[in-house]
Amino acid sequence: MGSSTTTIQSIVDYAMSLGELTPVLPTAGFSVNTALTIATDVMNDLLSQRFNWRWNRMLLPPFWTISWQQDYAGRNSTYIAPIGYLEKASWTDINNTAYPKPTYYIEVTREIERTSISGNPPAKLDWDFNKNLMQAQWPGPYKQYVYPLGALITPTNPNTNIRDVNGNILVLTGWGVTGSTPPQLPAGSSEGTMVLDGTCTWTVADPESQGFRIMPLPPQQGVVYQIDCVAQKKAPPPFTSMQQQIDPVPDDDAHWFREGFIAYSYRMSPNPQMRALFPNQRQFWMAAIEGALKKGDRELITNAAFIPDRSVVAPQGGIDIGPANPFLYNVWPGR
Repeated sequence: MGSSTTTIQSIVDYAMSLGELTPVLPTAGFSVNTALTIATDVMNDLLSQRFNWRWNRMLLPPFWTISWQQDYAGRNSTYIAPIGYLEKASWTDINNTAYPKPTYYIEVTREIERTSISGNPPAKLDWDFNKNLMQAQWPGPYKQYVYPLGALITPTNPNTNIRDVNGNILVLTGWGVTGSTPPQLPAGSSEGTMVLDGTCTWTVADPESQGFRIMPLPPQQGVVYQIDCVAQKKAPPPFTSMQQQIDPVPDDDAHWFREGFIAYSYRMSPNPQMRALFPNQRQFWMAAIEGALKKGDRELITNAAFIPDRSVVAPQGGIDIGPANPFLYNVWPGR
């Protein structure tokens, strides 16, 4: 169930009360395509603004770093919605017995190149479609996959996403020992289809689903890090009914959507003089969204701080920030 009770029809009813927009919007017996197109355009614009709306935020299922594995295929069927863009991410030393467990942020970026440089902890992360990520080969017969959570000794596992002989992307979802022959499914198998491989289980991930790439490359043996990501959801599919609700926009923010709908209605007017008003109306809408942003600015950003590059008692070792050491993790206590 969504968070909105506001329908497209209620937005249209309000807009038509303005009089000058009546020729643009549907009346009895006329097509509703114009109104639905306007609503779709408004939603796309509203969610394309990098305002990090809280009501459009989602926590993604965590994943764990694996030996020599930079790319991690994902399954959109496990997400609330497809990823629009990543807001932030963090790692947790998940098997550490300390309380609280060591946790630190990861820089979210748009593009990360493949690398053979290994190290801990992960410093950068991006998302991409599975079809653009690197998929490994089946590791061979009787190879053991040790479940990484709670392992006393960090396991040296083969890659947990592979491509079978028919091109399917398979993600390990059941840990165990591989069988004598490679797992194989018919070409184009749907996401979520499972296949057994000895005591392991593999699940199909769609090439159009979204996965992740981290940097640097995790070493053969090292700390197992749990990666947690916060993302903004992609805009929903186009509206198809006047009775649809404007999810994910909640009712207390529905006025931002309504202002955008009014602005874009001017652009669709058959009257040239009315269409000429569109730029000003859109500017009014942008001002309204700016008001929403200022509403959030009333809250302090609690994680803002001045952070020294080393402990006050750390020796001067000549360690500088650089591509191989962007955040000086090695001089932070407890890292």
